[in-house]
Parts: sequence; structure tokens; C-alpha cells
Amino acid sequence: MESSSQNPKIVDSHVHVFPNLIRPDLIGKLPIAGPLGRLRAKARELWTPLSSSMHYSQTVLRHLPESARQKLDELSGLAPIFGLFLESTASDLVQAMDRAGVDSAWVIAHPPLISNEFVMAVCERNPRLHPVVNIPKNTPRPATQLKSFVKHGAKLLKIHPAADGLPPESPFYKKLLKTASDLGIPVIIHTGCIHSHLLYKTPEFAYAELFTPWFKEYAQTRFILAHMNFHQPHIAFDLAEEHLNLYMDTSWQPAEVIGESARRLGADRILFGSDWPFIGGNLEVGLARIRDCIDSGTLNAEQSKLILGENAIKLLTKT
Repeated sequence: MESSSQNPKIVDSHVHVFPNLIRPDLIGKLPIAGPLGRLRAKARELWTPLSSSMHYSQTVLRHLPESARQKLDELSGLAPIFGLFLESTASDLVQAMDRAGVDSAWVIAHPPLISNEFVMAVCERNPRLHPVVNIPKNTPRPATQLKSFVKHGAKLLKIHPAADGLPPESPFYKKLLKTASDLGIPVIIHTGCIHSHLLYKTPEFAYAELFTPWFKEYAQTRFILAHMNFHQPHIAFDLAEEHLNLYMDTSWQPAEVIGESARRLGADRILFGSDWPFIGGNLEVGLARIRDCIDSGTLNAEQSKLILGENAIKLLTKT
């Protein structure tokens, strides 16, 4: 799915960028020149078909019994690690975007591994990238910190209770939500319980229905349910039908779920997202699923334009 001046803009609303895991002194300067760079490129070439197949098998897991799925979720926490050594930096992201024809992306911080300062600096160097901040739970003045980041260019706020280990009713989140509402910026929430304690302190804090009080109290705030509640997208759809300030991204969802989201909610509240670079091949897999929707008739051309970029552009324009 290539992009050109005649084609609609494609925006990936959910990516992450990591510091250089191999040579910290070369952060932001990959690809690494010389033999190591060539070896890394070759390994990525071999890894991509395998990682792409893992994306497709992942969508089957939700149909397994809960006990079996929980065990596989724990194992899945190990899957992304190898791929991050092959494709995870800002330079890697831009190359992946160029290959896939993606015009811009929202880069989401995940402190302490991916600090807000690092993401802000990466996006400042590349106008195609837009920073999304995630305020750590031990921040003494979270509202002040969020205001400062927005003043310096942050476009959205990410809240991740499952990783923080804080319940949605935490006063810490109330301060952030009040500030985000006052600033008029959208809020991305990690949704969907993935039972991996390697990745998340309290996976159960990601159930989308737990955030219902937020949607009611901050009815003017635009919330994006990342991953469509993962294993249970139907719950995300039910919530979005009731609360018109909810959007959701397509990351980790198969074509049939993406098509169903547009049928139930309208295409104007769905955002293309890949969760790059986890597992690998995300951009290509994600875009292929949108194409599959078009081929099967569950999305038409105008709806795909909205999902692939127009909705994301409108959201940022309103901030």
C-alpha cells in the first residue's frame, strides 16, 4: 500500500521507538554501518516471515479456553524480545514507514524503558513523528509535567494502568485526566487483559469496562482504546456505542474485527495502528488487514481513507 501525493495520507496511530539496544552511543543514528549492520539487516530479513505468521496465529488465541489462553499469554511476553534487537530504533521505524508507504506515526513513550524525554527528542528531529507522553506513576506533580510536555510539542497522553499497577480509580489518573481535559488533548488507554506478568504489573487493570467512569466524567475528552480491548473487542464496541467520545485503534485485530468495528461504530472512530515494532512486520501486516477488509467488502474506499489517516489527522488538528 504505497503512498504518494495523489493518495490519502496514512498515519500509524500506535508505534514505539526504543533507544539503540546495541550501541547506546549511537542512539538515533542507526542503521549501524559495517558488518554488524549487514548482519542485523539479514537477520531481520529472515525474522520477518516468522514474525508475520505469529501475528496471524495470535488472533486465534482469543478462541481458546481462558485457562489455556492465560498460559499462552505468559509465554507471549518473551516473543518480542528477539525482534527488538533487529528493528526498534527511530531509524528502523522511518525505514519501515518508507517501505510500507506510511506518512506519519504517533510515537508512544513507555517509561522508564522508553522515556518521555527520549520520545520528545526523537520526534523533534523528525517531523513525520508525533510524540505521545506517558507520565510515570511516581511523578510528584503529574499535572505540571503533562502541561510542560504539551507546551513543548506532545500531542496526546497515554495511560497504562496494567503496566503501572495502579487501579483506574487512582487519584494519580484523576489528576492527569483533569489536565488532559483542560488542555483538550486525546487520551490513549491500553485496553485488553493480556496475562503476561513479564510485560504488565497488573494485567487485569486493562479491562476496557473498568474505564467507564472516565468516559462519563470526561465526556468531552476523546479516548482511544488501544488494541480494541485485545481478546474481547466486542466489549470495546459496546462501550463505544454508548459513549460517543471513544475511538479505537486496529492494532492486533484481524480483518473481520476491524470490519465489524466500522459496521457498529462507523469508520470515523477507527484509527489504523500497528504497535510497531513488537513481534515485527507490524506495518505490513496491519495494512494487509485493511486491504483484506476492502477486498471482502467490509470496508469501502472512503471508509479506508478515514481509518488509514484522516481520522488521526482530524484528532490532532482539534488539539
